[in-house]
Amino acid sequence: MQFSPARPRPASNLELYSWFFMRISAIVMFGLVGFHLFYMHIILGVDAIDFQVISQRWESPFWRLYDFFMLVFAWLHCTNGVRIVLDDYVHHQGWRVLAKSTLYIVGFIIIVLGSYVVFTFKPQ
Repeated sequence: MQFSPARPRPASNLELYSWFFMRISAIVMFGLVGFHLFYMHIILGVDAIDFQVISQRWESPFWRLYDFFMLVFAWLHCTNGVRIVLDDYVHHQGWRVLAKSTLYIVGFIIIVLGSYVVFTFKPQ
């Protein structure tokens, strides 16, 4: 009878923290995105949303931070999920490194550009 070799213990708890982050960020996003959809589509109405509405909304630091947190949680949640998919389906180490590097760079750029827009937008 052959036994499979014992799985090596991970050097860090990255996967555990990643697992917890996915659950926590999903709960946070459920609240943030749910309220966003309710407020923008039910209270304001889709036909009332235009540049002026967003400009007035972003006069308040609360709404800027709200949108910033929605952006950051969504992209980090997305990046973490794609990272897990890459680990499952990209088996060649070189391609996995390239794919993950591209993923992290694109995720970083999206968060930086989105944050730049949220915090430097000048309401009229």
